[in-house]
Amino acid sequence: MKRASHKLHEAVDRLAGARVGVVGDLVADLYVSGLSDRVSREAPVLIVRYEREWLRPGGAANVAANLAALDARVHVVGLVGEDPAGRGLIDNLRGMRPDGTMNCEQIVLTPGRETITKTRFLVGARLTSRQQVLRLDRQPSSPPGPRLQADLCERIRRVDGQVDAWIASDYGYGLFDDSIRHLLREIAGRKCVMADSRWELHRFTGMTVVKPNEEEAEELGRRFAISEPDVGKLAEGLARKLQARSVLITLGNEGMVLATDGIVARIEASGGDEIVDLTGAGDSVAATLVAAVASGSDIETAARLANHAGGIVVMKEGAATVSPAELHEAIDRAEGGA
Repeated sequence: MKRASHKLHEAVDRLAGARVGVVGDLVADLYVSGLSDRVSREAPVLIVRYEREWLRPGGAANVAANLAALDARVHVVGLVGEDPAGRGLIDNLRGMRPDGTMNCEQIVLTPGRETITKTRFLVGARLTSRQQVLRLDRQPSSPPGPRLQADLCERIRRVDGQVDAWIASDYGYGLFDDSIRHLLREIAGRKCVMADSRWELHRFTGMTVVKPNEEEAEELGRRFAISEPDVGKLAEGLARKLQARSVLITLGNEGMVLATDGIVARIEASGGDEIVDLTGAGDSVAATLVAAVASGSDIETAARLANHAGGIVVMKEGAATVSPAELHEAIDRAEGGA
């Protein structure tokens, strides 16, 4: 255990300066907080007095934010609308790393296109915590057309020489078409490319790593006619069907299973039993794993480090990030409890 923890600590220390590209659905997570102490006479609804609002990066932008929190150098490729949410999201990302290591030059600011936005309304009485009562979603009426897709491919090529690994973060808004997946497949022949897709992971064949959660893995198993109750053997079967070197299945409070080149590693969950919020935990796992691989760690060490990252962020509210210091602390706690 001492040697294993020492290896993980070394992996954390190497994260600074890891060069990672992120391509995917950029989401503006807008939070609106209000005070409510009465019900309207007009209808059975709460009357909410506005307090404040703030924006956080969501979707692929949250992956980028997690990479920045790990001190990685990040290049972001994606689309936002030429609207307040889009401009605010870019400003938010750039503001995380004023030294320029959060590169947003390849984000396409698109006139006439709406930024994907999730507005969460948080309401509570005086002296109580605010609880989410409503989420309002906005999104473009159609996926990007061929011209935008070609532009995105060109931007990925432009960035590729400046990064050591890629994360494809697909939240199902139509950004990824066959041309982008083909390009990522080609890149995966020479460097790490992770695919994290909520609805269409079966289309991301030939990637280095794919990262389904348990529900997504089971759905993929049914799609590929893999009848296998053992999650390790399921991961092996998915790796063959998807032509991926590694499949990492996240299992919530039961940890993870990693299948790589026919070898299965089972990783126990990290952190406490009381989960505060699962929002964005998969983004933290993806960012940590790929940053670790980009900085020289083997895939199992990277997965174990990512497991600690996931255990940290689920104890925080909303889409959160994890720092190298927090990872060091989590590794030490795990060693002390072993």
